[in-house]
Amino acid sequence: MVHGYGKCKISLLLSGDYNDMGYNFMMNDARIRTERILGIDTIFYKNLEESTALAEWAIEDSIKRGANLIIVSSAIHTNLGLNYAIKYKDLDVFWFIRGRVKPAGEPLEKVKLFNFSSNVLHYALGYFSGLMSKTGVVGFVAPGPPGSGVANTNSFFLGARAANESIQFVSAFTGSWLNPELAYKTSEFLQANGADYLGNSQDDFSVQNAIIAHGSMGLGATGFPNSKIYGATVGVSYVTNWTEIFVKYAQEVNTDTWVPETYNTSFADGGSLSMDIFSYHVPIDIQNKVNNMIEKLKNDSFTPFKCDPLFKTYNTTLMPGTDCLDDTYLRTTNTLIPYKNFKDFGFYSIPIEFVDYPPALKVGVTVVSGISIFLCFVAMILVIIFRHAKIIRSASPIFCILILLGCVVIFCACIIFSQTPTKETCRTRIWLLSVGFTIFLGNLLVKNWRIWLLFDNPKLKKRTITNWKLYPWVTAILAIDILLLGLWTGLGNIRSESRTGVDDLSNYEYHDVCTNDNAGDVMLYILLVFHGLKLLMACFISFKIKTVDIEEFNESKPISTSIYLITFCLFIVIPLMISPQSDASKTSIICICSIFVTLLSIIILFGSKFYKMATKGLALNETFATSTKSSSFSLSLEKEEKADTKREDELKRSHSSSNHASRLAHFTSDDSDDEETKPKYEVEQTEPEQNLNNENPAESSPTENNSEPIAEKDV
Repeated sequence: MVHGYGKCKISLLLSGDYNDMGYNFMMNDARIRTERILGIDTIFYKNLEESTALAEWAIEDSIKRGANLIIVSSAIHTNLGLNYAIKYKDLDVFWFIRGRVKPAGEPLEKVKLFNFSSNVLHYALGYFSGLMSKTGVVGFVAPGPPGSGVANTNSFFLGARAANESIQFVSAFTGSWLNPELAYKTSEFLQANGADYLGNSQDDFSVQNAIIAHGSMGLGATGFPNSKIYGATVGVSYVTNWTEIFVKYAQEVNTDTWVPETYNTSFADGGSLSMDIFSYHVPIDIQNKVNNMIEKLKNDSFTPFKCDPLFKTYNTTLMPGTDCLDDTYLRTTNTLIPYKNFKDFGFYSIPIEFVDYPPALKVGVTVVSGISIFLCFVAMILVIIFRHAKIIRSASPIFCILILLGCVVIFCACIIFSQTPTKETCRTRIWLLSVGFTIFLGNLLVKNWRIWLLFDNPKLKKRTITNWKLYPWVTAILAIDILLLGLWTGLGNIRSESRTGVDDLSNYEYHDVCTNDNAGDVMLYILLVFHGLKLLMACFISFKIKTVDIEEFNESKPISTSIYLITFCLFIVIPLMISPQSDASKTSIICICSIFVTLLSIIILFGSKFYKMATKGLALNETFATSTKSSSFSLSLEKEEKADTKREDELKRSHSSSNHASRLAHFTSDDSDDEETKPKYEVEQTEPEQNLNNENPAESSPTENNSEPIAEKDV
């Protein structure tokens, strides 16, 4: 007996997650029940199969936190647990390790080993599968050597063959005790080869999930009573219950009655293994046959999983006078039973699959963008045909065509955005979207700027702003955009990369994404700032001209509405873009918002013009009426004379009228090449003639709201 030092504190080391509905779940369930029964503290560590370093840290941390009963639950950590038991043999720390044999020459009195014959469990499940199979094919998924032998696979096959001698058998290895995705895909692979029932020695339920998902009945091969979760879709399960043994050994620590031993459990009464209830889908006669087999297996001398005439084909030494394998050879062999109906596929690897953008995204964006491009060309043709109509001339046909051209480029960018990323498309889509936005917004910006200069003119100075004076500004904005794009392309190393395990993809799926170097990121930020400044300036100018009310003469209101619409959408799009989104979702947001904003802007800018032309005629607004807000007014002073017969010495005062007139000239068509005849806006001031004899001009009063029609300037 080894003496402990006080109240037991358990540390449980799990190979996987305690939510695996399998071996780790049952181990953790026993920890929780023991904690409640004895009123002791417990700690646990999960997913330790990921690395040896993580498992080593868990053991060291357990000791630092005062654990004095460390349970190493997985066979993959047997040697690690034994090594630490040797390292800390002088501490009052007790060990319960899954394993079979202690190291030679090391008594390790504070170590208990535990194990159970998984071979007998898989033999029973194989027997059940052989009776239930409708395809005549069953199979098994195992980690495989070197981490695991093939004894469980052989046992499952022998059980199935005992139930149906003509059964076909398929098997595959995953190379891991806990890789849910790989186990699931391996299960699907064996099902594709005819298997309708599969056994497995993985720590989770992934293999059976795949079976159930494809309409067959699963097996509980992880120690958890799976019928509690999956109901009748699980034919039968074997169940492990470790609570009783955890409580027993924790009490030994508490009472200083610890005795080193090896705990081997089986179907025998009082052990930690049992069978769960059958699904109601299982015929009664099959239930009876399986129950009879379980009763036989409770006798430890009945070992059909290691005693079978087929073992003679192993070409190895059997136990004298028998056809039974030696226990050590049974546990360690990596040789599957060579049999004509036994087909082994070896280690299975999941094919890496390419996941493209959803077809709905590609088709939807392409169709809508194509229709929008067609509408833009129709609008261009209408602008050219009716360029002499007053409502089109007032909007400057050349700028209308440039705006529509920018929209076409944006729609083309959306089409390329929705396609599979390549090196070429990664560059082209940014170029087209940026250039298209610059052409579109740049022309709106300079048109608004001209209106601002003309109407924000309180002194009525003469200003002539022709289209040819605006073209350099548009060209300069476009040149800056192209320069930034060129630097981004040259410095950023723009490319398409294949990535796995990102977004919603599994580790065995990949898609292509556009990426660039850090220098490219810097240039993209600068490009975004440039577009932001353009948009900010456009919003400012739109605000300044919001009071202009010559609706037919300028487009301040529809242009302002379009700019505000773009700004509003950006406030929605930017938070969505910086939030966690898949690449396909981000692409969808960019395309949908770009199409929506651009198409709606076209309707706002050109829809009203074409509607008025259709309903009011092409000669709409030969002259443009103005109001007192946006035009100058004529001032006239009426002469007044007051005669006072009683006062002859009173001077006569006469008032001469002074006329203030302004004339806002409309520009003609864009067809003329002569500088004097180019389309232009002009504001002229007519100086009032003042009467030199006017001694008291302060008494003059202007005539309010005396507005005149603005005539078209002759060019």
